[in-house]
Amino acid sequence: MKSDRLDVFPERFGIESSDPDLIQKHLDQTYSARFAISRPASGACSLAHTRIDAGSYAIEDIRHAGEVLLRADRVPSVVALFVVSGHAEVEHGRLTGVAGPGQWVLTSSGVGGVRVRARNAQLRSVVVARSLLTEVAAIDTAATAVPRFTGLVPVNAGAARTLGTTERFLYRLLTDQEDTDNRILLASAGRLLASALLTTFPNDLPPEDVPEDAGTLPVLLRQAIEFIQDNAAHDIGVSDVASALYLSPRTVQYMFRRHLDTTPTAFLRDIRLARAREELIASDRSVTTVAATAARWGFAHTGRFAVIYRRAFGESPHETLRR
Repeated sequence: MKSDRLDVFPERFGIESSDPDLIQKHLDQTYSARFAISRPASGACSLAHTRIDAGSYAIEDIRHAGEVLLRADRVPSVVALFVVSGHAEVEHGRLTGVAGPGQWVLTSSGVGGVRVRARNAQLRSVVVARSLLTEVAAIDTAATAVPRFTGLVPVNAGAARTLGTTERFLYRLLTDQEDTDNRILLASAGRLLASALLTTFPNDLPPEDVPEDAGTLPVLLRQAIEFIQDNAAHDIGVSDVASALYLSPRTVQYMFRRHLDTTPTAFLRDIRLARAREELIASDRSVTTVAATAARWGFAHTGRFAVIYRRAFGESPHETLRR
C-alpha cells in the first residue's frame, strides 16, 4: 500500500516479466514485504500484475504462468484472492485454504507468515490496510482493538458473492475517470470493502445480535474515553485522540456521535468542567482563584468558562469556591 490514508487519488502500476529478481523486487515494494520465490527447476514462470492503489485499499489483476511458491514472514495488509482460473493454495500461520475457479481465499490477515502456491492462475485480489479494518470495526461493533481473522475461506456462499459484487463495484469506480476525483466516494468505497471482508471471512468480531449497553461500547471508544480522561489537563484535541488510537479524526468523531450522542470536543469539555468543579470545591478561596482554575483546565476565557459552568451546574464557579 502506498499509504493508509483514505483521501488520496488512485494510482495504477504493475509489471509483466519472467525475471525472478525483477518480480521479487516488484512484489516486495508493492506489498511492503520481503518475498522468497520458488519454482520447479524445470519450469518457467512469468507474472503479469496490475494494481490500482487508492491509499488504504487496492484492487489487483494477477496472472501466473507456470507454478510458483511465494513466501513472506509478514505481509502488513489484508489480502484476499479470487481465482478466475487455475488453482491457489494458502498457508497463513496455522490456517490453510484452497481455492479453485470462482472461489475466494484470504491470503494475508496482515500479521504472521504467508505461503501462497499458484498454478497457471488468473487471479483478482483486494488489498486493505489493517488500520481501515480497525476503523470499520470500531464504528459498528464492540470489537477488540484489531479484528483477528480465524479462517481463510468464506463463511458461506452468500458472503463470497457479496465480496465479489463489492470487488466489481470497486473496479468500475477506480477505473472511471470522473469517479476517481470524488474523495468522499473513494473513502466510502474503502470502508465498504473492509466491511465486506469482515463479513466474508471468519473472525473474532462479536455477533451482530449482541445488544449494546454501557458495558459493550466499542473497545476503541473506551480507549478514547480513557485517553481523554487521562490527558484532560493537557492541551489535546481530536487529532491527538485519533493519533493515540491509530484512527482518523473522522472515525473518532463518528464513534462518539453514534454511541454517546456527543462529540469528542464536547466530551473533553465536560470532563474538564467536572475536574474544575472538583478543584473549586476542594480549594481554599484565599489561595485559589476561578481564573487560575479555569486556565489549568483549558478554559482561557474566564467569562466564557463562567457561562458554561453555570449552564452545567446551576451555579457560578465563584459560588462553588465560596462554599
